[in-house]
Amino acid sequence: MAILISTFIAFLNATGVVLNKIVLSRQKVGHRPFVVTLFFLLAFFTLLVYPFFGRVEEPVSSRYLGLLILVILIASVYNVLYYHALEKEQLVEWELIVMFSPLVTILFASLFLQVERNLHVIFAGLVASLALVFSHFRRHHLQFDIFQKGLFLYLFFYALEAVLIRLLLNVYSPVALYFFRTAGVFLCLCLWYLFLAPRFHGEPPLTFHQWKNKHFGWVALISALAVIQMVLIYYAYAGYGIVYTTTVLTFSPILTYLAGVVILKERIKKRMILAAAIILSCIVYANLAMLR
Repeated sequence: MAILISTFIAFLNATGVVLNKIVLSRQKVGHRPFVVTLFFLLAFFTLLVYPFFGRVEEPVSSRYLGLLILVILIASVYNVLYYHALEKEQLVEWELIVMFSPLVTILFASLFLQVERNLHVIFAGLVASLALVFSHFRRHHLQFDIFQKGLFLYLFFYALEAVLIRLLLNVYSPVALYFFRTAGVFLCLCLWYLFLAPRFHGEPPLTFHQWKNKHFGWVALISALAVIQMVLIYYAYAGYGIVYTTTVLTFSPILTYLAGVVILKERIKKRMILAAAIILSCIVYANLAMLR
């Protein structure tokens, strides 16, 4: 069951990345109105299921409230970096840097959370992550532009957030936690794009004048898929652990790359096939380790 859920999450993630890239780059909607609309809809769709699956253990201490606020701030920063880079970079270049994410996340989880220190699963996760990175690495990738440098900051924040999420799941159900997170990020993004950025960063006011009904439809579809994906990830974190879940999700960039080949006509490489074989082997090994 664990591998089926994680594989489904990987499929949703790959689908979401491709849809995000199409809307941001081909539809030219702009990352600022896109990310604000996205998080409004993420919070809205999660709120619809909150009465059925939302749960908060009572009482919630000031420690956990502080962690939740920290998660909201971290997620606000790295999502701006993430979608800005996705809008500007080619999918293959963007995917290369994001593929470091499983490696960094596994290292953070194993270092800061004792419950995540299954050495067999950690080993499988690290091997799968390294196979993923080196399958795409080229010498010219040692030179990074400003958007790619921002993505490296995203890697750090994403891994740190995963650790904090794991702690918060002790008192919040996955649906409750994701609702509070997305609603908080939406408010932070509104504050930044509507008031702070125009005044202190010289950015133009946030507008939707280039948007059409189909753009809102695309973002609604992306949001619905993202809610399912992220809530399942939170359930997987709570039930199977960060390291195991991340190990299985290393197959997601392979799916994204294949989608790029089919939809965006990008060229497939032999080393991608080799990486896929290594990753699948690591996933099988991690599953066997979980059964011990």
